[in-house]
Amino acid sequence: MAFDGIFISQLVQELAPILIGARIDKIHQPEKDELSLITRGKDQSYTLFISVESALPYFAVTTQKKENPKAAPMFCMLMRKHIAGGRIFNISQHGNERVVIIEIEAKNELGELEKKKLIIEIMGKHSNLILTKEDFTIIDSIKRITPDLSRVRLILPGLKYEYLESNKILLRDVELEFKQALDAKIRATPQMKTFKCLYEIIEGFSPLASKIVLNALDMSFDNPIGQLTSQDGDQLLTGLIAFRADLRLEGFVYYGAFDIPRELYFIGTLHEYDHIQKTDTLNAAVDLYYGSQNKQLKNHQRAHDLKKRIQQRLDRSESKLRKLQMELETAENSEIYKVQGELILANIYRLHKGMNVATLENYYSETNETLDIPLDIRLDPSENAQKFFKRYNKLKTARLELKTQIKETDDEVAYLDQVLTLLNNIEEPSELDSIKQELAEEGFIKVKKTKQKSKPTKEIFKYFISSDGFEIIVGKNNKQNDQLTTKVASNKDMWLHTKIIPGSHVIIRTEGTDIPEKTLTEAAIIAAYHSKARESSNVPVDYTLIKNVSKPNGAKPGMVIYVQNKTLYVTPDEALIQHLKK
Repeated sequence: MAFDGIFISQLVQELAPILIGARIDKIHQPEKDELSLITRGKDQSYTLFISVESALPYFAVTTQKKENPKAAPMFCMLMRKHIAGGRIFNISQHGNERVVIIEIEAKNELGELEKKKLIIEIMGKHSNLILTKEDFTIIDSIKRITPDLSRVRLILPGLKYEYLESNKILLRDVELEFKQALDAKIRATPQMKTFKCLYEIIEGFSPLASKIVLNALDMSFDNPIGQLTSQDGDQLLTGLIAFRADLRLEGFVYYGAFDIPRELYFIGTLHEYDHIQKTDTLNAAVDLYYGSQNKQLKNHQRAHDLKKRIQQRLDRSESKLRKLQMELETAENSEIYKVQGELILANIYRLHKGMNVATLENYYSETNETLDIPLDIRLDPSENAQKFFKRYNKLKTARLELKTQIKETDDEVAYLDQVLTLLNNIEEPSELDSIKQELAEEGFIKVKKTKQKSKPTKEIFKYFISSDGFEIIVGKNNKQNDQLTTKVASNKDMWLHTKIIPGSHVIIRTEGTDIPEKTLTEAAIIAAYHSKARESSNVPVDYTLIKNVSKPNGAKPGMVIYVQNKTLYVTPDEALIQHLKK
């Protein structure tokens, strides 16, 4: 993450003109560590979204919508009390640190104007959102920092807010202070890597900023600073001055494998990534990058406990399946007990009670080889024979029961694996609720019953339009898969699913026309993306007409069988998915 102090300074510079002077119209708290301020300016309204989630802290003016809880949390209510209806009169950054101060003028309960400060700290796991009075007396924070959590600084109502000051130098002062600071670092830690040295010297620098400077200079990232010459120091200073001159209000999003956004910054000169997307503004880059990352993170957090429970159930089912298969293998060899019983009866005149083994000619064998049959010394020959027949009949009966249990357990394993895939691919909270409801109906989990009946939410499929104009529909969960395949699709539509890999059902609406090869390939890519093989390549996807797909009686949700299929091999492409989304 490159949401460093330098980046924040540029972002604040960009957002200040549109937010200063705006009034705070509405305040929402979508998650425990998020806040949305809906502001109204002269020309239009903007939503300032702030997240202090430890793994992904950021702020931006966003166009993305988030679901809000039915009952506002306590911190949200406090914010509404103190700053709702207030006017933003200043936005600033503390030095080049990752601290932004939004100054607000709002009326108190007596109708008098008071100035408040909303302080955003973007500091990884220490990120926070703090509301203070004009004199920095803390009113409250979204995360209270108590003595048992930190010995460095407390964040509690009534205390004075204090900045965490650094001893680093500002980028504007590098000509005066950089060489001296570099020499001090070389003396103290000569083995430190060059890129690390830069972000430990310059306030607001991140590892990415350091790499961009070194990349432009064609210098090694990992070279120990103890090996730097005086000329190298001059070159680094020149690079920092050039970096400062290149500060601008446009964004770059760096993409890695499968077109997944990996990083962002305001300078696009780093070549470690597959490709870079440029945006006209920094805010657009932040919203593009963090919007999708935040949604994925929150969905993962919501589904974490449920995935853990399903994974445990899946592990138990897989273990049970292995044991059943081993028992079946033993039962499949039950004929040997029948043979042993019959050989004992055929040679009963040669045997007597007290023998512990009978070595008899096996006339059931083509070679008539002898067979050593263990005997119970407490039983006579006839009773030993009956013991073998009883074991044979028991295993024969067990064999039929084991096959039934193996089929049921195998279906359960396939179903749970499918559910885990759907949980990993959810995009909205409503999708998680649908999966929970399905699991409850199937008896895998219990849900708390509430007195108040909630209205059933109408489920909407995912829709795409192929390059040739064909509509492609995707199920979000197993119930939708069933509905899509058995009710929505017509017999002339094309059905797709990853081969022997859990995933969503995909339909191409044909309306009786032939499907172009490009559309078929795009639909296969969509099917592969909405499967367990999302991060894989060369994924096999089966396709056949919907008339060749059927759902067996008693099959679990989402489970079907199909015939007369062909297979395509494709690689998931997120950029294409976004492009085709309806």
